[in-house]
Amino acid sequence: MINILWNNVLFNITDVGGGILGEDIPRHAHSKDSYELHFILDGRGWLVTDTTRYELSGGDFFITGPNVYHAQSADQNNPVRDVFIMLQCTNPDKSNAISSTFLETHFCYYKDVDNTYAKAVLSEFKNKKADYKSAVSGLVLKLLADIIRLLLPPEFNDFAFDDNLDDRRFILIEQAFLYNSELTLTQLSKKIGLCERQTQRLLKKYYGKTFREKKKEKNFEPSQY
Repeated sequence: MINILWNNVLFNITDVGGGILGEDIPRHAHSKDSYELHFILDGRGWLVTDTTRYELSGGDFFITGPNVYHAQSADQNNPVRDVFIMLQCTNPDKSNAISSTFLETHFCYYKDVDNTYAKAVLSEFKNKKADYKSAVSGLVLKLLADIIRLLLPPEFNDFAFDDNLDDRRFILIEQAFLYNSELTLTQLSKKIGLCERQTQRLLKKYYGKTFREKKKEKNFEPSQY
């Protein structure tokens, strides 16, 4: 087992694997604090969650975290070839603004993601040359940095490490409600880098209101005297 420390959080790299998907993977979910990083190298297949069916091809990347049920299948004429990395977080209560964003992401799916470092992780893990654990650790840290850049919107590129990420989101929420009269919950969630459920939770924290209630407040026009 390989351990890495990233933004205050200790991860165990419990498994690394990959290759051609020779048989279907039945519906399953990972345990508490477990995250699987999936990199599709080439081929064709399908990922099925409880809500969506995705067609997989080279360059696709997705995370399946705790309690996210999913299944995979492959085109038998052109089966997917992938790399997977299993991570187990041992101290989620120590997370900072950056690592908590990753830990709160129980599922995401992106296309056209560079898988160079994922392939290097698999090569190091398989070949086990001298000091391979250090090599794997460094490569996985790079992957986590790249993943967090996918999860956070461009507005966070100037985010300072010591800042409070929710405070930064609060500023973006204020601006969104102020300048976009047609704002939707989906748009706001994308802008601040959270899912809709997490966005609603943040609105409750800062305003004591749901999105709909906050939007209604913005559209309220006082009576004319």
